[in-house]
Amino acid sequence: MGTWAATALVVSEVVGVGILLTPATMMRSLGGIWAPLAMWVATGAMSAAGALCYAELATRFPRAGGTYVFLREGFGTRCAFVYGWMAMLVMDPGITAALGIGAAQYLLATLGVSTRYTTVVALVAIAACALLVTRGLSVGARMMAWTGGIKLAIVGVLVLAGLWRFVGGAPVAAPSIGAAAGPEALAASVIAAFFAFGGWWDLGRMSEEVASPRRTMPTALIGGVLLVAAIYIVVTATFVMAAPGAGAQTNEAYVAAAGTALFGAAAGRLLPGMVVVAVVGSLAAVLFGAPRTYAAMARDHVLPERLNWFDENRGRSPVGTLVQASLACVLVLVGSFDQILGYFVPAAVFFLGLSAAALVKLERPTASSVVFRTPLYPLPLIVFLALIVVMLALFVVGQPTQTSLGAAVVLLGFLVSHFVI
Repeated sequence: MGTWAATALVVSEVVGVGILLTPATMMRSLGGIWAPLAMWVATGAMSAAGALCYAELATRFPRAGGTYVFLREGFGTRCAFVYGWMAMLVMDPGITAALGIGAAQYLLATLGVSTRYTTVVALVAIAACALLVTRGLSVGARMMAWTGGIKLAIVGVLVLAGLWRFVGGAPVAAPSIGAAAGPEALAASVIAAFFAFGGWWDLGRMSEEVASPRRTMPTALIGGVLLVAAIYIVVTATFVMAAPGAGAQTNEAYVAAAGTALFGAAAGRLLPGMVVVAVVGSLAAVLFGAPRTYAAMARDHVLPERLNWFDENRGRSPVGTLVQASLACVLVLVGSFDQILGYFVPAAVFFLGLSAAALVKLERPTASSVVFRTPLYPLPLIVFLALIVVMLALFVVGQPTQTSLGAAVVLLGFLVSHFVI
């Protein structure tokens, strides 16, 4: 993959269902417009700081696996295995299931079909995308490039619709100041914001398949994160100004209100239809990149190698994709969108921070044409880890049950590691 394909992978995976779900969640939890925008800025800054750290790690270890490889090099095989265990059983299926449900919800809203078919449509979407990504790297990279471009076009249409509404003299909601949010509401907003930005680090899983990592990885990671932050800020402001008071409604009602305000009653379904395209791109990107971690685990002999976890000739992982998609379908059958998010996010945040902290354990490389060095180090790492600690504290206070379930899976992985390492 070149620079554009890698950047498109970041945008395609990150900009998904959160582009509409998250503004509604933030407005209900935080109130007004300034608090949600501040949350976007804070989460974007955290992600950019983390992207700087990941860019250095990815250019130092340009091998399939990403976070798994960084943890192994920094903290040993057992720590890496526990992460891989969590990723395989919790994080990757959780993200996949949440995206499948999101795609189903908005496809049904676009078609005007009853929501009782959400589960069936989500299962079909996951299965279809899984079959597509098993075609290999050539097909997957082209799909990421196209969906990334389509998402940028969607954002452009939304912004132009908002400007047209403003120029046409339509009433615009004045920015309001929301009431101070309590720990539970703040935790819900942090979870939503993290999910909306979630996935930028997955490019590290595919660094083995990236051309010129020293040039491509920093540009794609940092540029992709900043582009996503700008997208969320602009779209949130557009929606809030177009649909006064809609944030107090459900997510589906919020999208319908914003779509009607921007495009008129006759074209109100256009907005949910745009979201379907965005979410399907994210779903395909997650199914495309996640199995690289399982391939790295098989190379380390902690998963059965005979299952052929990765086909290097075609850049695909049929077995890993099957495992990920199957577990995601199970989660779709037993959980809702919000339950799935709370299940995997705390554990994912912990390992994300721990993998970045590998920079502390590893000897820093000298300046070279091969390895990217994090500028202003250790400031980006300190900022990133400080925000990770704050997020974990909010999860424990605001989502204790889901956090405990995720911790239990991690603990079980630690116990299992004694039998396989």
